[in-house]
Amino acid sequence: MRAVDTRRFSCGGTAYAYRVWAPAPAAACAICPSSAEPCVAPAAPRVAPAPLVLLHGFAQSAASWDVVARAFADVGRPVYALDLAGHGASERPADPHAYALDAQADALLALVRALAAEGGRRPAVLGYSMGGRVTLAALACDPHAFSAVILEAAGFGPATQAERDAAAERDAACAARLRADGLEAFMDFWEQLPLFASQRDLPSDARARLRAGRLANDAEALARTFEHAGQHVMPARATTLETLGNLRASGTPLLYLAGERDAKYRALAAQAAEEAGATVRIVPGAGHNAHLEAPAAFVNEAASFLSAERV
Repeated sequence: MRAVDTRRFSCGGTAYAYRVWAPAPAAACAICPSSAEPCVAPAAPRVAPAPLVLLHGFAQSAASWDVVARAFADVGRPVYALDLAGHGASERPADPHAYALDAQADALLALVRALAAEGGRRPAVLGYSMGGRVTLAALACDPHAFSAVILEAAGFGPATQAERDAAAERDAACAARLRADGLEAFMDFWEQLPLFASQRDLPSDARARLRAGRLANDAEALARTFEHAGQHVMPARATTLETLGNLRASGTPLLYLAGERDAKYRALAAQAAEEAGATVRIVPGAGHNAHLEAPAAFVNEAASFLSAERV
């Protein structure tokens, strides 16, 4: 098994870490983990696949992508996963602004530009949930930064002021709960949210790894994440959809992935298709975190899309 390398860089005064999965020396086609079905890979590509940058969700880290990242690397694609501010091996700064979406978008763009300069190709990006929010913030700054964009269960921002006010109230309540009750009690509450109901069907060892990853975080860093990178600080939904529509119109491929059991984000997927021209794929049997709950199907959908778009 190939070693996974951890590297570091600084952006805006914050130290970030990211993981690297190098592609297999001879990448023909690999079998996806937990599946007898082959991953979809380009047949005899004329050029090497573009690098892929992965962004994790709230209270996760780059390590949460390991199964998916190895599957992509096994079919010849260089894979990088960024630890967002306050998560994983990245710094947990005292400066609240370091957690803001625009600050984390700057870090993503700095990493992507460095990779493009090193390898000669713009990377593709795949952002899950909160990682999708950071991806969208980066797109608002530089719509030409990525060779392709994949969003997994990512929100588009409040549609109305009432939705923004409600989101702000929820995010503030979560930050207060983290500070008052501590990390373990907060995660007891977090894991019982209806959004994560499908994860209760995961094997016990998978649930244990997920729980351990959440508990590896810091309560104050997560509280600041709610306050400065929550859904309430996103641009209005109409603005986000306009950004995505312009992206697709400019020729940058756009894919939205959602789990079959995730009704809220299936609806957003449909909106992305209708109003922004996104390609949409629904992952059977999965909930909010499709790449965790159904990694083989997830990789096949994402790899097939990138292959079809020659990315």
